[in-house]
Amino acid sequence: MWKILVVDDNERNVELIVETLEGIAKCQTAKNGEEALTAYNTAITGQNAFDVALLDVAMPGIDGIDVLKAIRAKEEERGIPFGEGMPIIMVTANKEPFIKAYRTGCDDYILKPIDPEKLITMIEEKLSNK
Repeated sequence: MWKILVVDDNERNVELIVETLEGIAKCQTAKNGEEALTAYNTAITGQNAFDVALLDVAMPGIDGIDVLKAIRAKEEERGIPFGEGMPIIMVTANKEPFIKAYRTGCDDYILKPIDPEKLITMIEEKLSNK
């Protein structure tokens, strides 16, 4: 079973993702960037690292792009080469922020409203490449 970090400030979006992944993934949720980074940092200190992160781009405070940057920086500190870290899929309502996220190191993006089948296929593809 996959372990996935789901980060979105919209509770309904989180519920839809968790429902979509029910039975195939254990989801840990965060409602903002601060919670996401705490969850990520806690997971990597133990043996419970996430397989994938789904990050909402637009959140108050620390947004998804900043969370992405922080995760990639932490991977670099740990000696994980760029492109070989945890797959990160940005969740966004429009494509424009994805270009910035891609340059920062995200692996893919999915547009809201999320197509459940597309999300599962995307995660499967990212994990099969690891």
